[in-house]
Order: sequence, then structure tokens, then C-alpha cells
Amino acid sequence: MTLAPKVSIVTTVYDRVDCLARCLASVKKLTWEPVEHIVVADDPPSETRAAIATICEAHAVRFINMPRRANDWGNTPASTGLHAADGKYVCFLSDDNAYLPRHLEPLVWAMEEDPGLGMAYSSCLYNATRELRLSPPLGAGIDLGQPLWRRAVLRDQFQDVLPFSGTMSWDWEMIRTLVYERGVTWRHVDELSFVFRLAVYPRLMAALA
Repeated sequence: MTLAPKVSIVTTVYDRVDCLARCLASVKKLTWEPVEHIVVADDPPSETRAAIATICEAHAVRFINMPRRANDWGNTPASTGLHAADGKYVCFLSDDNAYLPRHLEPLVWAMEEDPGLGMAYSSCLYNATRELRLSPPLGAGIDLGQPLWRRAVLRDQFQDVLPFSGTMSWDWEMIRTLVYERGVTWRHVDELSFVFRLAVYPRLMAALA
């Protein structure tokens, strides 16, 4: 029997805890397994760090705290989580966002069916204002939470260090660099399975609780 490939999910968190539990709960609802979930905090104050650690322990999630604050919009914490990830595939889920239960399945199968793909991405429910379902991906039309990446691609291209800490839009710079400069192949799976700002979707929050 062939084992299903593991997916590593990296969640970065700054100085808040109110939305983190909802994010972690959404991952627990995923129908795909195995999943490795890693939470990386950007060295918050000790009280906040303790609260994050408690939430992660309650959800059986690995917690990494940065040794010093990077303050670079989550780029360095994302690199730290990427370095720690050991799944065949990896994705990035910010603490205020969420995945719907079937988010990973069509993305993983798309990648498994085509070993040449470096990235597959879903569509997105965006901030209760619109849907992001652009193909090909364009700036301001895709969020970092949508793609599933082949782990080997990020290792080969970046050596697990995402070199975009100087810009707030580092997530788009990462996608743009890989897709449009380095020729990483991709596929869009048009299913609305990633939620940007879960808090503005009360019905989804209730369903994922």
C-alpha cells in the first residue's frame, strides 16, 4: 500500500492570539492526512508567547519561537518554518486565515498526477468582498495561502531561505520569482477552499469550530 504524501503547513504569527485557535482548528478539519503543522512566532512578548504555546499544545501543533524579532512581515518566520518542514509538499497559512476541509486533496492529487508541477493553487474567498480565482496568478490576485508547493522546488530554488524580507509584498514576490522568472510550472484548481480573514465569515467560523 502506497502511503499518502505528507503536507507541511507553516503558520506565522506576530503578536496576536485571538485568531490563531480558529486557524489551527481549520487545519484539524482537513480531510487530507498526514499533515504536519508548524507555528512560528516572531519573538512576541513573553505573555503572548506563553499564550501561543498553550494554544499550540492544545492542538498538538509544533511551536517554534524566533530567537529574536525579525519584523519583516513574516518572511523570516516563514523561512524558519520551511526549514523545519519535512513533508513532500508545503504551504503557508497565516494565523488569521483558514482552509476549508477539502482544500488539500485536489491540490495534492494535481501534483501527484504531474511530477513536473512545482505549484498548484486553489481559489480564495477574500475578505468577504470578492473571490480570487485568477489564472495565471497575478499580483493582488493571489494570496500566499492558496498555493501548495513541491518541497523540493523551494529547497532547490531558495535553499529554504526566502530572500524577500525587504518588502511587505514578499509573498507575491516569491510567487512571481518562481513562476515568471524561474519557470516553475503551476496549475490552478478552481475550488474556493482557502479563506482570507476567517473572522469576516461568521458562518464558516461556526462550521469550522
